[in-house]
Amino acid sequence: MDWSALPPELLHLISTKFSSFSDLIHFRAVCNTWRASATSVLPTQIPYFLLEPDPGDTTLQFYSLTSCKTHTVTVPSCHDQTVLDLSNGFLLVQHLENPDLSLLNPVTNSKVSLPFLQIKRPQLVWSSPDPTRTDGYTVCLFGNARLPNKLSAFWRCGELEWSTINNGSPRSCYYGEMYLVLSTVSKNLEIFDVATKTLRDVVPPPPGEGPFSPPGALVYIVASAGHVLRVLEHDDRYQPVDQCHFDIHRLEFGADKKKPSWVKVSNIGDQVLFLNIVNGFSISPSCFEGVRGNSIYFMKAEGILFDHLSCYNLARYDIGTGIAEELPFPSVTGGAWFLPSLHYF
Repeated sequence: MDWSALPPELLHLISTKFSSFSDLIHFRAVCNTWRASATSVLPTQIPYFLLEPDPGDTTLQFYSLTSCKTHTVTVPSCHDQTVLDLSNGFLLVQHLENPDLSLLNPVTNSKVSLPFLQIKRPQLVWSSPDPTRTDGYTVCLFGNARLPNKLSAFWRCGELEWSTINNGSPRSCYYGEMYLVLSTVSKNLEIFDVATKTLRDVVPPPPGEGPFSPPGALVYIVASAGHVLRVLEHDDRYQPVDQCHFDIHRLEFGADKKKPSWVKVSNIGDQVLFLNIVNGFSISPSCFEGVRGNSIYFMKAEGILFDHLSCYNLARYDIGTGIAEELPFPSVTGGAWFLPSLHYF
């Protein structure tokens, strides 16, 4: 039977039934007819975890929460690139032999070049689901956290150079033309207006929290369902998962010239937070079976390997009950959550 001769309407219908983006990639790779007939709209996907690839590796591995399996995807464009970071379905990659930066969609293998930026191994704070838009900034980068001079950079499609702010933090967030930077020392939240490059407000940490209190705590700044959340993880790499817990505060922007402040919340509604090692994002689980709202998926540090790298496993925290549990997951030393898309540049 000539499988390429199947009716395009039937092929298109089949392509809309895949629950895994890797299955859709394999479907599209069969032949030109199947690729042309496949859906251009990827069904809503639960986030996958991208295991950290080696520089120049064209075989990327994505762990699925639904199947508890690792899916392999071949991305030819990675042959001369190193993956630095990712956000909203796009990888920030840098050429192995020069400082050229690009955004790469590993699902469609399409790529857009970014302007030159004098930052070594930058971190991708945020990328728009559609970086080709021109009505606002679509890419936000932060300079290497090990360098003493902090620099953050912003870009919108069509611009030939970056807009920069002389500040930044690995634990930062881009939200509504504002750049929210968590100070690594004071734990203050500094709010910058990206358009004017000015400091708009400084929000102190909630009562009882400060530079060294509570000890061992990790803080994440996450945009969630139209709000900004301050998520504090009480963790110690030597304590068991079931002893981990979180405090969550929502940023209230003051009305009538009042200063912004933190308000403690006991639930986040139907949202689910996915936390990487230093940042995270939020989704609604309404389309996914087995994913509970009002919960946090986070990377639990389990110890330090011989080469000084931390080892992480996956855990889920139920905000309503305050219970944390470990989930099936390959032990990793790096990587990040990934939201697949079929966007082409």
